[in-house]
Amino acid sequence: MTEEKKHHQDKEALRWPILITTMFASFMNPFMLSAVNIGLPDIQEYFGCNATMLSWITNSFLLANAIVLLPMSKASDIWGRVRFFRAGLYIFTVTSLLSGLSVNIPMLLTARVIQGAGSALMSVTAIAIITEVYPPDKRGVALGMNIGAVYTGLSLGPFLGGILTEFGGWSVIFLSTVPLGIAAILLSHFNLKKTSQKLQQHPFDYKGSIIYGIAILAFIYGGGNVKTTLGAFSLVAGILIMIYFFFNQNQKAYPILNVKLLRSNKRFTFSNIAALIHYSSTFGVSFLMSLYLQFSKGLSPGEAGLVLVIQPIIMAITAPLTGRLSDKIDAGLLASGGMALTLVSLILMVFITPGTSIALTMVALAVLGFGFGLFTSPNTNAIMGSVERKNYGIASGINATMRVFGQTLSMMMATIFISIYLGKAALSVTNIDLFTKSMNLYFIVFATFCIPGIWFSLNRGKKAGS
Repeated sequence: MTEEKKHHQDKEALRWPILITTMFASFMNPFMLSAVNIGLPDIQEYFGCNATMLSWITNSFLLANAIVLLPMSKASDIWGRVRFFRAGLYIFTVTSLLSGLSVNIPMLLTARVIQGAGSALMSVTAIAIITEVYPPDKRGVALGMNIGAVYTGLSLGPFLGGILTEFGGWSVIFLSTVPLGIAAILLSHFNLKKTSQKLQQHPFDYKGSIIYGIAILAFIYGGGNVKTTLGAFSLVAGILIMIYFFFNQNQKAYPILNVKLLRSNKRFTFSNIAALIHYSSTFGVSFLMSLYLQFSKGLSPGEAGLVLVIQPIIMAITAPLTGRLSDKIDAGLLASGGMALTLVSLILMVFITPGTSIALTMVALAVLGFGFGLFTSPNTNAIMGSVERKNYGIASGINATMRVFGQTLSMMMATIFISIYLGKAALSVTNIDLFTKSMNLYFIVFATFCIPGIWFSLNRGKKAGS
């Protein structure tokens, strides 16, 4: 047996153990996000915070995620993806424990920030590790299964989060992920020992990483406080610093953001823009609908979770199937159809009022689930299949950054709209009409966003060789 053939067989034998490990880790992060959304009213009651502060329970996690993702995607190519993946698991697990033991809002927010950083280390390396060991003709299936694990976490989050909140309070949501984290850590030590990543011998761009972090921090803080002078100044400063960051990266031999890749690879760039638009249009839905169902419709956390679970269940079912299809059908058609369904669902949600039947809400969530499941796997496959092997880490990082930046933008806009209508008041049944108006404005804005998103998805270009 030749050395090359033996290497191929060893690599093939590693695929399933590696996929199972990354799927296990990929389950935890979305489970946490969706479960915490159900527990937000209980957190508000426990700590006595207002609706705007409540949004920062999610925003703080996403902010740290957005800051860390891009630099660490490049760092993982230099120092090892498995090492960073495993570090993310440790950080995520420890901060889950600290979040559950928090005695005040500052402690909880601090734990969530660090947890967001740990989550970034896991998510940015998981896709790159899968892409490394799966050949192009089988990659769509593997990515689809990994994304299916993400959606399974999203599916179980509202349901289990509601049950945990009802019977143990919000803190049990965080504590319940600690055993999952320990199991994922053990799997990573057993299954990720023999990966054959070739490390890049490049210097790490510390200056660019700091500039990028300052730009994201200024932009997100400013967007969440845009009605104040400091907030407006911070928002403008964040945009200007980000523009400088792009120019700075274009001059670097070894940047954390490969601007030349974005300029020269239309399929890669348009697929990432489509991802940014899709995630920004959809992420805030579960946050808003969780509050709407509990305050407007009077549902318990468990009942609200049963309604919200419809969307991610459909996503979990469809993502592996569309991942398999994307190995045979061009991603542009599949993903564009998914974006179109997302547009339809958001239009339906524009007309939700306090008197809207729960059945109509469930229909809108189901359509959104189909749209999301049809979009994500083919789009991810298009992104990872459009770059060379040496760029898998940075491609995964840019893709993850688009996702998290979109999620952060989504929550930022939801926070702005809530603050416009509710100010600093706590959300209650007495001001639910104002909250619903803020929610409708969110749906109008992001339904409009989906229209150029469909255009980018359709015009990304064909896969090389097809």
